[in-house]
Amino acid sequence: MPWAITFTNPYAAANVGTPLNIPLHPTQLYEAGAEALILIILLATESRGRRFAGRTFWLYMLLYAISRYIIEMFRGDPRGTVFVFSTSQFISVLLVPLAIAMLVYLGRRETPTPKLARKAA
Repeated sequence: MPWAITFTNPYAAANVGTPLNIPLHPTQLYEAGAEALILIILLATESRGRRFAGRTFWLYMLLYAISRYIIEMFRGDPRGTVFVFSTSQFISVLLVPLAIAMLVYLGRRETPTPKLARKAA
């Protein structure tokens, strides 16, 4: 691909095992773009829909896990394995259903009334 990056510094290989002199996807840039997109989505949805404690956190966890799972497919360095997944993909596979379950659970829960509102009523 024309946007590939090639690492040549032996310190990169010694430090984290980056393959040298091999064109690789710039996953660092993919990650930065994914984080920017997640930020835009979170900001756009912050004032929409039913608000509840934990909504932004669990939505971030869901979107990050999905993006990390996809980006891991393009990495060219060894990242460890758990079954057929890289370590990060395995964590993402666990995190996506957890985040969805928490969003559903917290979204259905009744929001407690703040103490100050109860005193005024």
